[in-house]
Amino acid sequence: MQSLAELEAALAEPDKPFDQWQPDNCGQLPIEINGQGVWFYAGSEIQREAMVKLFASVLCKEANTYYLKTPVEKMAITVIDVPFVIVDWYFEETEQGQALCCVDNLQRTWLVTSSQPLQLRKFENLQVPYLKLAHGLAARVSRNVYYQWAEIACSDEQGYFIESLGKRYYLA
Repeated sequence: MQSLAELEAALAEPDKPFDQWQPDNCGQLPIEINGQGVWFYAGSEIQREAMVKLFASVLCKEANTYYLKTPVEKMAITVIDVPFVIVDWYFEETEQGQALCCVDNLQRTWLVTSSQPLQLRKFENLQVPYLKLAHGLAARVSRNVYYQWAEIACSDEQGYFIESLGKRYYLA
């Protein structure tokens, strides 16, 4: 059984020092991420997953605008809801307890922790869980994952919840 720190280190991708980068805003790129987390360039879907992952690695949100940000330039893009969707999940046993691991549409795994919590937001007139990520980003939990969690959820006087590392995250 591994510690939570070991699990976090194994899942971590190199973090970009966005706060240190202060490039000029170079305008708007014709990139759009639709409500299902699919990336488009000038109306055509970006088919190469490696290209999408590269763009996602320099994506951040500042003052309600999404940017692809590097040390030398910052370009705004359009995001309909959030850039990522949680499409799979699993529990991982750690010394600190059972950790909920969420897999996004780019096959990256994120831990549900107090620094990356699940939060309820409105999407298409429904309250839906979103996973808060670094740099102002988030991933919406897909309907399929939501229904799987609903099957195993516990309940109390506040509603239905799923636990990660001993903390309750409410689903509705």
